[in-house]
Amino acid sequence: MVLLIAALAILALAAGCTQPAAVPVAETPAPTSATEELFKEVTASQPDTTRIVITYEGGPNMERIIELETTITDSTGKSQTKSAGSRLATTPIPIKGTYTLTGDFSGSDHVVVIAHMIDGSRSTVLDTTI
Repeated sequence: MVLLIAALAILALAAGCTQPAAVPVAETPAPTSATEELFKEVTASQPDTTRIVITYEGGPNMERIIELETTITDSTGKSQTKSAGSRLATTPIPIKGTYTLTGDFSGSDHVVVIAHMIDGSRSTVLDTTI
């Protein structure tokens, strides 16, 4: 009986030792943000203290964007929003387009541009201070 228990214990221990060695997993670098890759063609410029110009050059994801919504918060905390295109549209916005927001932009101004997609999703494509 003792011999049977010892044999079963040896078999149980040996069964755990027959597993294959772990295969090392290669580390891959973290991918860059999809937003950075797909929307780097949206820019904001400030030609003077009364205008901020948003420029959309198109890009890999352009056929999905139906609206670009820009919100600017000026140095006094006042915000304004303007859109190119419409979320009700069924066709993408035109590429190589610009639109201008006017106001008192004499200090630091926070610019946020959100792309609204034809599938209902949205993505922040520009978040900068100028």
